[in-house]
Amino acid sequence: MKAHELKFINSDARPKVQIIRCDKASVAPVMAWYGSHFAGDRYRVEVDGGKAEKDQNGELAAMVAA
Repeated sequence: MKAHELKFINSDARPKVQIIRCDKASVAPVMAWYGSHFAGDRYRVEVDGGKAEKDQNGELAAMVAA
């Protein structure tokens, strides 16, 4: 199983960067969980160094190549 690096960069939180290593199937649920707990914060998400587009609820909308 390949682990993916899910990085949350949140300018409104401390610490500003959180890194989670998880499998591909867990990326979307982890993003949804983070979005629900940090609603209203200004943050971006990267998966394996590439930008992850999120919807208004913080859920995975699309992956953008690095």
